[in-house]
Amino acid sequence: MLPIIQGAEDFKNVSRFFCTRCGREGIPIPRKNNRAREAGHLKKLWCIYCKDEVNHVEVKNFTHYDLKDFEIEFNYGNFDKDGNRKMPYGKFKQSLHNSGVI
Repeated sequence: MLPIIQGAEDFKNVSRFFCTRCGREGIPIPRKNNRAREAGHLKKLWCIYCKDEVNHVEVKNFTHYDLKDFEIEFNYGNFDKDGNRKMPYGKFKQSLHNSGVI
C-alpha cells in the first residue's frame, strides 16, 4: 500500500507549461485548487532546453486555452524576444482569422 501524503488532495490540477522561446514542453507543475491560474497565463520558469529563465505558457486541457492555442501563438509569432505576448491572444487569433491565415 502506498503511503498517504498529507495535503495531497489539495493538488488536483497539474498544469503543463510550454516555453515561449523554444516551444517545447517544460516540467509540469501541480497546482492547489485555490491557487490555480487561468490557462494561457505566462509564468517565468527555468527552461530545461534553453538553459535560461524564460516565460512559459500555462496550458490546460478542456479549457479556453489548450495546446492548439499555444501552437498557433508560437508558430505565428505572437511572442516577442523576451517571451511576452505582442497582442492579447483573443485579438491575435481574430487578426489571423480576419487575414485568412486560420
